[in-house]
Amino acid sequence: MEPSKKRAVRLFVLVLICVAVADGLGAKTFSNYFNEVYHIDSVQRGFLEIPRESPGILCMVLVAALGFLGNLWMAVIAQALMLVGLVVMGCFSPGYGVMLAFLFIHSMGQHLFMPLNDSISMELAEQGKVGAGLGRFKGVTTLTSMVSACIVFVGFRFGIFTFESKVILPFVIAAGATALAVFLLAAMVREMGKTGAVSNHKLLFRRRYMPYYMVTLAYGCQKRIRIVFAPWVVIQLLGQGADTVALLTIATHLVGTWMAPRIGRLLDRLGVKKMLWMEAAYIAVTFSVMGLMAGLLASGAFAAGGWQTWLVFGAYVLCVLFEQFSMVHSFMMRSIALDPSEVTRTLSVGLSVDHVMAIIASPIMGLVWEGWGVQYVFYLAALSALLQVAAAAMTGKEQKAGV
Repeated sequence: MEPSKKRAVRLFVLVLICVAVADGLGAKTFSNYFNEVYHIDSVQRGFLEIPRESPGILCMVLVAALGFLGNLWMAVIAQALMLVGLVVMGCFSPGYGVMLAFLFIHSMGQHLFMPLNDSISMELAEQGKVGAGLGRFKGVTTLTSMVSACIVFVGFRFGIFTFESKVILPFVIAAGATALAVFLLAAMVREMGKTGAVSNHKLLFRRRYMPYYMVTLAYGCQKRIRIVFAPWVVIQLLGQGADTVALLTIATHLVGTWMAPRIGRLLDRLGVKKMLWMEAAYIAVTFSVMGLMAGLLASGAFAAGGWQTWLVFGAYVLCVLFEQFSMVHSFMMRSIALDPSEVTRTLSVGLSVDHVMAIIASPIMGLVWEGWGVQYVFYLAALSALLQVAAAAMTGKEQKAGV
């Protein structure tokens, strides 16, 4: 690997650390923030995902419009948008309407960075070891997220952090980490130049990429479990606070730190098709188990605080770990891309497809929770794994390590 690329890799690792810290102290505490500051119910929580997730739909438009800047400068803009949102929510105690506006701005940056993160990671990976490279970067993010969760746990358990003060300290720390990420990404430009720049500003849709669109459609539904409804089971049905959610996040990331590099190596060895089958099976089983546990809890078959609560915690961890398979989707896109310049734009289109589903699924799942029962939210998400199976069936012969 060239010296400049090695320096870029080190800088990007630091960027990922900053982003994971900001996410752990910011976005991952939003559910408790909404609950403790604005006192919303499960239906409101579902509908609140509309302003939070709608920027994901606009992502493909932003990437198409800003593509001439290249991946790194777009990443700088993404982090700057997140910084604005965190500063306002953390320092100015906004009313509910103002909070939604700056939540939207924060989310715009967060979603813009998602396809850029994957594209930059694959650019920096060694030739022939793209899966392993993705796994290592994912492992760094997961390990840092675990450390962030430890900070959240200690902070809320011992009263260092609170959502009752005018200045919300974890959001302020998250803003500081985001500001550092902006600086580091700008430094990467000096090492790598304007990477991934495109002059074609048209939105990119190809029939060839339909399997990728299908898995992102499924992922949009499945993410509702990780982001909204699995934490909501712990918060509402078990009555737990941010410290307990942080402990579960620590456990999830501890396992994920071990799991991510192995998934990356399996990608290089087994290829996309088999990994999609593995992902679908994992999602179907773990979501169904979590649905069963949540249903028993909601029905009063066992009470919060009993030994069965630990079964819910275990199901939660296994359920949320499905997110480690997300690298499969980016690897898949790279393996079927007609041209490397189409990867970032197609990842952004996939993200938008993901968030169309997210905006549709979140309020529907909130209504399903209220009308039919919490377990059916998880069963519905488990069924979405059929799209991974269908995408695997449509995927040609696996692309090996040369992609």
